[in-house]
Amino acid sequence: MSVPFYIVYQALEWVSGLTGLTYEEVNVIVYYILVPTVFLALIDKILRKPVCLVVFYSGIAITLFQAKDLTRLADDIFNGSVLFLLAFSHIGIGYDLASVLVCILLPIGTFLPLLYFAFPVIFRRHLPTIAHLIERVKMKRVARRDSGAP
Repeated sequence: MSVPFYIVYQALEWVSGLTGLTYEEVNVIVYYILVPTVFLALIDKILRKPVCLVVFYSGIAITLFQAKDLTRLADDIFNGSVLFLLAFSHIGIGYDLASVLVCILLPIGTFLPLLYFAFPVIFRRHLPTIAHLIERVKMKRVARRDSGAP
């Protein structure tokens, strides 16, 4: 078992014990509600319109209203996630590594650019080196586009 996978697994188990929810319920709440909420809030901030969160929470409300058994719903969603992660074995990636890639690295890789575009002034002020590198890449793209280079 990989260390990042184990750390996240233990954290979700701890939250499960703390809240009385099952591990599967906590997992679904974190990865299907909390993480998307953060991403969509950042997208709404970038767009300067609260559109994404309204649509997202409307969908959640409809789903919860129609669900007969929330524990079973969480189990079904969790089991679908497990099947998705197990499917990575077809390309030689085990469940642990697939979990780390999809559930840790992909969200971090999504969060950082969204954070930058949602709060560019704060980002530039507190992380000038990274912001400077991003600006240099943008300038090179513009220069390449203006020169007609691919």
